[in-house]
Amino acid sequence: MEPATVKKMEEPIQLADRVNRIIVSPTMAVLQEAEKLKAKGIDVADFGPGEPDFPTPDYIKRAVIKALDENKTKYTPVAGIAPLRQAICDWHKAQLESNYQPSECVVNVGGKHSIFNAVCSLINPGDEVIIGSPYWVSYPDMVKYAGGTPVFAETLENDAFMLRASQIEKVLTPKTKLVIANSPSNPTGAVIPPNEFARIEDLCKRRNIWLLSD
Repeated sequence: MEPATVKKMEEPIQLADRVNRIIVSPTMAVLQEAEKLKAKGIDVADFGPGEPDFPTPDYIKRAVIKALDENKTKYTPVAGIAPLRQAICDWHKAQLESNYQPSECVVNVGGKHSIFNAVCSLINPGDEVIIGSPYWVSYPDMVKYAGGTPVFAETLENDAFMLRASQIEKVLTPKTKLVIANSPSNPTGAVIPPNEFARIEDLCKRRNIWLLSD
């Protein structure tokens, strides 16, 4: 067998437009800077990824080891295994008095993955997505990746940065396809109370706009 060879490319790699529309994650940029400071022996309080400062609980680690010992390492349904989806629906019903069925539940690898999938599934090029500002850093890039345009609804410091239906309505256009309501908000911690959330939901229903609650 001939040894593998790598041909030097004369032209730089041209990434797809959807990749060029997004920027380096500010969260990862903060993490990298924190790691540089830690490497120099500097005591750093890292406010980057927001990971817990304690290890994974033992009962979770034991459950993972047990699953490996039982050879539960094969492909699973894309939406998640049936017992997990049922457990999620049971928890949601007990905590939030909902009534979802496993067929309505899809398991992802985290909130970020879930939101990314939802945006990519709903947004076409030219669609607008309303995002409360200040906002979680990943929202705009997810929208841009899908070909949409992020539109920001400015919240007010003297109103505890709460996203209100009136602020959303000010920036609505015929191109608006989705509203992202982040509560509790990252980074402000603002919580949309039930009565205001009901106004946002009503507005979206009247204007035939998707509402994503994160």
